[in-house]
Amino acid sequence: MPTEDYHHLLTEVDHLQDWYSNTIWGQRIMCDDTLFEVMSLQVFQAGLTWRMILNKRDGFRSAFGNWSIKTVASLGTPEVEVLLNDPGIIRNRLKIQATIENARIILAIQTEHGSFCNWFYNVLEGTEYPDLQKTLRRTFKFMGPEISRMWLMASSRITTEEGYKYRPKV
Repeated sequence: MPTEDYHHLLTEVDHLQDWYSNTIWGQRIMCDDTLFEVMSLQVFQAGLTWRMILNKRDGFRSAFGNWSIKTVASLGTPEVEVLLNDPGIIRNRLKIQATIENARIILAIQTEHGSFCNWFYNVLEGTEYPDLQKTLRRTFKFMGPEISRMWLMASSRITTEEGYKYRPKV
């Protein structure tokens, strides 16, 4: 890749990181599909850099029907196979299957509680990370401690200060 193309790519990703940091991170999300997108991107980011995820954001949106919960929940085995061959996303079978299963779980949450956002902000009990993380791990697929922590902070369910208390030690 020529140097100027690489720098353009870095500038574009930096623009996306600025957008995410200033528009999404730490903000209360009022749209079920957007809350699902933020959760799913955290799942896909596990073990990878956030820069890589943001660089593939448009690919994810295209592959997952603009993060429509109903669309993602309807995906089956043939669509999983197509997604595994899509270079625009992270092609990890477990993460793809977890995303689809999580969409199905969210549909049930919407039916029971009116909306995913209502459940997440008003029904999900607890204000501290350990209790919230245990519930998220029981409820969703691929929702380990770090994914939960980052999603809870990103969506303003817990404060950054609360989340940083539980940051993994390096």
